[in-house]
Amino acid sequence: MIIKGFYGPNQTHNGNQVREKYAMKKVKIAFWIVVFGFVGLVIFQNKGFFMSESRLVLNLGFFYYETPFLANAIFFVAFFLVGILISYFFGLFKHFKDAKTIKALKARDTILVETVSSLEKQLSTQKVSAEPVPAAPVEDEPVEVAAEMK
Repeated sequence: MIIKGFYGPNQTHNGNQVREKYAMKKVKIAFWIVVFGFVGLVIFQNKGFFMSESRLVLNLGFFYYETPFLANAIFFVAFFLVGILISYFFGLFKHFKDAKTIKALKARDTILVETVSSLEKQLSTQKVSAEPVPAAPVEDEPVEVAAEMK
């Protein structure tokens, strides 16, 4: 079985590659089910810790702040979400940097393509304008060798 256009408009892949792709999807799903299962098991077995209340204190000398008593699970979720936001912003900055690089490379590519096309035009005009020059007859002259020059 050959599927055209599965990965791109002009590419063909056989059925084995398609089966491997779907098998890999199943492996990924199974992996994440196992990971979330273990996380859920840890949370369930340590329910007392996650439900106990505590508070955070921030003392900078000139600034003091205390959070109200909250369950530890809320702190875990809050710090997890802050970490996701931080990683998202770092990825966003990288995305903008990569987009700028891609834009510069595409501009350079168009310049090079234009240069190549202009050089091809020059070459084709030189081929058309160049007329074949008749070759002048070469007279055979005797060549003097160093030993004969004495």
